Amino acid sequence: MIPVDISPARSTWRPQRASIVTVLLLLVSLSMVPQPVLAAPTERPNDSSVFFHIVRPGESLINIAALYGISVDDLRAANNLVNRAQLVSCSPNADSTQVRGTVHLNGQPTSGFRVVFSWHPDETIVARAISGGGGQEGGQFSHILGGGAREGNWWFWIENSAGIRISEMAHVQTDRDPHEGKCQRAVVEFDIQNPDITYVGRKLQIPASGQPIAAKPPLVKQPAAEVVYGHVVRSGETISTIAEIYGSSVQELKASNNLVNRAMLVHCQPNAGSTRAVGTVRLNGHPADGYKVAFSWQPDGEVVATKGSSEGGTYTHILGASGPREGNWWFWIQNDDGHRISDMAHVQTDEDAHEGSCQQAVIDFDIQDPGLTYVGRKLHVSSSD
Repeated sequence: MIPVDISPARSTWRPQRASIVTVLLLLVSLSMVPQPVLAAPTERPNDSSVFFHIVRPGESLINIAALYGISVDDLRAANNLVNRAQLVSCSPNADSTQVRGTVHLNGQPTSGFRVVFSWHPDETIVARAISGGGGQEGGQFSHILGGGAREGNWWFWIENSAGIRISEMAHVQTDRDPHEGKCQRAVVEFDIQNPDITYVGRKLQIPASGQPIAAKPPLVKQPAAEVVYGHVVRSGETISTIAEIYGSSVQELKASNNLVNRAMLVHCQPNAGSTRAVGTVRLNGHPADGYKVAFSWQPDGEVVATKGSSEGGTYTHILGASGPREGNWWFWIQNDDGHRISDMAHVQTDEDAHEGSCQQAVIDFDIQDPGLTYVGRKLHVSSSD
């Protein structure tokens, strides 16, 4: 007969072992129950904006892509920009400076397309060539840029019958010296897949970095994303003209971009003795000396004169000392490097000094950020689509 072990140590261990086994079995059974799968977010967290850029004359896809830190290929894919212009090769040629190439429509050489060239992107067209014209084979074209080696910058693109650009631009920089490595004879190829595409004025969607371009929206309806346009301030542009382009308000544009340096035309009055502008420059609301007030006949144009604010921030510009002077004038504050740091105030003066005319204008400036510059500044312009 086998003796039964009834020692305290064994009798207490058995129930503990049984309870541990029970717990393990429970955990295993729970692990076998299907768990809900969490879907990956379709957008980056806290990103409710869709960014757009309106193409302006002179802008290339390379410029726009660099502005937003994305690749040209991503920009093309996001906006179905399928009409390509490509500089294939350059070689020296002492006889003449020229560009030649072929226009393809959906991969096939095609005659009848208008190839244009200019010395500046999207500017005055110097000449045109018709693909397949002048006895050339289908799709081929050539431009003679000089009767010998000629140095210069050239831009080429395809335009439609209305004179509107329908392709990207190819840039060629030719050289006067025909030695190896120089470009005098360039080969430019065009590939047109959609003749109805136009570029200038086109609204481009800017894909978020690292995001899929054609991500499918979730089934559940989401709140509409805020539409934000990218705009780089060019010389001569005012805040009001930029706001008008995008259907935004001046106040919203200033607020969303922290444009805090104001220029205000306070009032105008007739003054038969002379035509002038007077005013006060303030820094954070307090009259400030030493600021340069510049004026020109054009917005961001050649500065005709500058006056420093003094005697409690005041300044005076005499526009015509001998009497009333008619004209358009723009005023702004510039820093020591000659960069504009404020809005521009526009004044239209009159030759006649009758009531209601403007000959003596009062223009005040309010500077809150002396480090702010305007021309070349990248603005976010919100709108509701």
